[in-house]
Amino acid sequence: MKKIVVGIIIGLACLFWFTKDLDWPALGQQLSLLKHQWVILSVCLLLLEFVLRAFRWKILLRPLEKIDNPVRIMDLFIAQVIGGTLNTILPLRLGEIAKPTIAARRTKLPFWSVTATAVMERVYDLFGMVSVLIIMVLFLQPDLEVPAEEQILIQNLQLYGGIFGFIALVAMGLFFTLASQKVDSRHIFEKIVSIAPTPIQRFFLGLFDGFVEGLGNTRDIKGIWQAALLSIIMWLNGALAIFSLFQAFSLPLPFGAACFVSVAIALTVALPQAPGFIGVFHIAIEKTMLLWGQDLIAAQGFALVFWFVSFLPVSMIGIVLFAREDISLSELRKKMSGQTKDSTPQEEE
Repeated sequence: MKKIVVGIIIGLACLFWFTKDLDWPALGQQLSLLKHQWVILSVCLLLLEFVLRAFRWKILLRPLEKIDNPVRIMDLFIAQVIGGTLNTILPLRLGEIAKPTIAARRTKLPFWSVTATAVMERVYDLFGMVSVLIIMVLFLQPDLEVPAEEQILIQNLQLYGGIFGFIALVAMGLFFTLASQKVDSRHIFEKIVSIAPTPIQRFFLGLFDGFVEGLGNTRDIKGIWQAALLSIIMWLNGALAIFSLFQAFSLPLPFGAACFVSVAIALTVALPQAPGFIGVFHIAIEKTMLLWGQDLIAAQGFALVFWFVSFLPVSMIGIVLFAREDISLSELRKKMSGQTKDSTPQEEE
């Protein structure tokens, strides 16, 4: 409850800060010049992300799949969309419980096994984000026509982004290698993360344990790398959606800038905030666009439209899909409460 209150306060404060000096007539003029075909393309690409997530999840569930009961992509797509919607419009991140609950019901697979693969998704998302960071460096080529300050920004992003991205990519590769071993390699991973502060150690050990559990007894090595490749494609798809919005606003920014925005947003939405990511999301996008040399009105207009295409279309679809499911919010809250209190997963009957 304390995190919810803090998140709402932060969100409302950021929303006030975002709107207090907003020049509405100038903003309206800016939005009237939008190229709508590019906005529509961006919406389609952002919805495509949930299709890609469903395909990746099917790969992760492959060790659990039965010949007489194949896992359908549509069932996983519905679970992904509903989970994303509930995470957006409600506090407590109920979507993290709704997603495996709906997937388990539709696929008739054990809830806790499906939940373990949902933990694996978080690891793959980290891998995808790091990969996009590397790609950002490759696409941020120097341009002699930009001002000196922006040139320095690009050079710094190339240098530090490249260093961090390379180290993180090596670390993720080591993570995948250790987790896929047929012998217990947790003690090796424990030694590696022991150099980090205790909270970070616990976070990554939790991811490691969840990832190993999700692999199952079959150790589907081929599936590990297929899911990793799909994660890179999924994150590139997200960056392409942002790049499409650049075209809608006629912003002369490179694809590397779209990669940068996608990573910045991924880090932003992880913070405690109000339902709908109102306020924090807008401020983060505005500041990011200002960092790339855009004027304030263009930055604010981009933040508003990007928020709209990121959350409203999928939320509308998710609300309709959730209404058709035989499950209630109170049931999800009880399941979340039970999961919090009981750290020992038990298979559902």
